[in-house]
Amino acid sequence: MLLDINVKLRRGHFDLSTQISLENASAGLFGQSGAGKSTLLGLIAGTLQPQSGYIVLDGKILFDSRKGILVPREQRPIGAVLQTDSMPLAATVSEILHSIYRRCATRRRLFKPDYLIRLLELGPVLDQNIARLSAADRQRVMLARSLLKSPKMLLLDDTFAAIGNSYRMQLLPILKRLQAEFDLPALYASQSLREILQLTDKLIVLENGQILRSGPLREIARQQGILRYLGVRQIDNILPVHIRNHDYAAGYSLADSCGQPFNLPLRPQFTLGSQTQVSIRANDIALSHGFIEGISIQNQIKGRICALIPASDSVIVQVDCGCTLLVEITPGACTEMALREGTWIYCLIKTHAIVYLAELDSLPYEKVVNHDGGYYYLPAADANNHHFPV
Repeated sequence: MLLDINVKLRRGHFDLSTQISLENASAGLFGQSGAGKSTLLGLIAGTLQPQSGYIVLDGKILFDSRKGILVPREQRPIGAVLQTDSMPLAATVSEILHSIYRRCATRRRLFKPDYLIRLLELGPVLDQNIARLSAADRQRVMLARSLLKSPKMLLLDDTFAAIGNSYRMQLLPILKRLQAEFDLPALYASQSLREILQLTDKLIVLENGQILRSGPLREIARQQGILRYLGVRQIDNILPVHIRNHDYAAGYSLADSCGQPFNLPLRPQFTLGSQTQVSIRANDIALSHGFIEGISIQNQIKGRICALIPASDSVIVQVDCGCTLLVEITPGACTEMALREGTWIYCLIKTHAIVYLAELDSLPYEKVVNHDGGYYYLPAADANNHHFPV
């Protein structure tokens, strides 16, 4: 067990009472403003002290009210980038990073300053005072400072929002690389499910200081009460895909999902072997009884119909292709094709009807927030409101 928490804290009218057990994997801490995300991270990092309970990280007791144990923040094996953090304004970036590195015990050092300076592109600001840095640069310096502690875990408080969209897509693969190469998980707090999905599918849903649900997002999304809290409703398919090749001449990236090959829009920035997620609208998929030769649609995925679900003026066809695809067609098409449960069918999907989850911010329509076990979206105009009926 990496992290085991059972704490209580009362601050004015706010009561936080949480119990969390995490294995060695990253997780997203999701909740609306005031849910207690920053407070919980502060308790783990050591900037706040619970009134009762315990916090154990990798077998080391950080806090235990009954045993009278309270480990100061600077002695905790945790790297934290919190909204309340600050740095000496007169110090230079280089001075701060090398000072932290010198204080880290030699036997525990995982990172060298030069490595993180290159990784986080801090070279141009090394000699600048903290006071002169932009907000995004400060966040990157705080991340480097946290990593130089050689922590067991990273705590990130809405870091993507703080660094801005231009650097977010560079930071995401860095965080994934840190977890893969150094076995360094992160607990990322955010109000954005899309951001959390880009880092992990494990979610802790927090409201008014209480844990509503925790676990893989696809399992949490099956709970209708949670869907109302998240403010999402059903519409699309989201698939995890592994990038296998980039065919520049043909103009597509080849990937597979659940044992099925997919031709995706060409995105050479995704490294071969990497995993990402794509969105396919239910009404962007056509059905055919057989494989069609001489057609421009390059994705023809064979599957078996599991269910036919009437939905007002349409029919939702649930197709098992190794993964589940929802296909939206008219009742007339369903009748003319004589579709039945158990029928083998081909799902036809245009390459450019497939959208990368990481690119949804740049699109004018809905933002998809779930995958696999559910098919959900937030309309772009209302994405920050979270008040839609399910």
